[in-house]
Amino acid sequence: MPAATPLPRGPSVLTLYSAWDLLTAPGCPVCRYAAEVGDRYLGWFALEGHAQPGMIATLGGSLGMCAAHSRRLIGQPGAAIRLTVVYRYVMTAARDRLERGTSAVAACPACEHDNDAAGRALETLLDGLGDTSAAERYRELGGLCIPHLAAASGRAKRRVAAWLRETMHETLAVANPDRLESLSGADHDAEVRAVLRASMPAAGTSEPGACSACMAAMRAERDSLADLAVRLGSGRYDYTQAAPPMCRTHLADASASAAKTGGLRALLTAQAAAATAGSRPGTGAVRWRRGGYLRCPACQAGAEAHDRALAKISRSLRPSVPVPHRMQPLCARHHLVLRATGEPGAMVAARAAAAAADLLASELAAEFEGTTWARRAANHPPELTAWRRAAAFLDGTVFGGSPPARE
Repeated sequence: MPAATPLPRGPSVLTLYSAWDLLTAPGCPVCRYAAEVGDRYLGWFALEGHAQPGMIATLGGSLGMCAAHSRRLIGQPGAAIRLTVVYRYVMTAARDRLERGTSAVAACPACEHDNDAAGRALETLLDGLGDTSAAERYRELGGLCIPHLAAASGRAKRRVAAWLRETMHETLAVANPDRLESLSGADHDAEVRAVLRASMPAAGTSEPGACSACMAAMRAERDSLADLAVRLGSGRYDYTQAAPPMCRTHLADASASAAKTGGLRALLTAQAAAATAGSRPGTGAVRWRRGGYLRCPACQAGAEAHDRALAKISRSLRPSVPVPHRMQPLCARHHLVLRATGEPGAMVAARAAAAAADLLASELAAEFEGTTWARRAANHPPELTAWRRAAAFLDGTVFGGSPPARE
């Protein structure tokens, strides 16, 4: 009997020789390539990567993956047992950071992998557009989405950038509803975010297990997007005027709402102009902040609400009144932000958060021990819940600012 094919030692890289490898179907070629690369990476993580010491060390440095990729890990088959093990080690790293306040949190490894793939695809595409037949094929398929058009405008030569803008305007003018929706970029997390926003606790309330700063930011972003949806639905969104550029995430959120109200074409027309503004003479390039455009209205609203909430909590912390383990008002990332200020109250709160992390690590170890074959034979395996609380403790935005759900 032939031996089974061994698992790869790392996520495979999709073949990419020329622009023709990308121009295979309608829709943004960079989105399609990056999505397939991202799916392979998360599949590799589930099969093998989660057990590799190098990956565990990387996740310890980044305190897990970002909220969007964490949600995708949570949705994978077998996530409960797999993440119970992974978060046990990540929680230990979080405890050490909270106790010592060492080094900044590293970037999400899945985001870095996706960004590298998108950059590789974009460079290949731009190099190939010098070929007339490839450029014609690009035009037939409808071209890039708006977020990747913005990235291309910053990298392409002026003549190519101008041609890309013209192609986008042509696509916006004739695109059918399905093609129009894809111009905001592929974002499989948008539906999940919409559900999480709809289930957030009412304003003015707080719940154990929820980070107050994350919840404040998520509420502000939700309200900003809701206001935009109202303006789009009522026709008060003037796309002929300069519009603030939206980040990729919030553009996907706004597009989902606009598709239901009939304002999608107006929104995307304005955003296409805003996204390419930095590539035209006499304009400044758009800057980034916290993963979004500096001027993205939803990002800005969330950042302001986040800063106010964090400042309020900072003022309330007292060195003589440590916060109980189960009542931590912030996630680990925000405790590290406050700990960096050196304020006595923030230092005491960080140590209490470290104790909470240590307790969670112990719960994760106990729950995993209960799933071993020896324990399974003796009794029914326990319901694994600590891994969800661990995800929320590491990053309060994983569940949209809300406490972790049990199912």
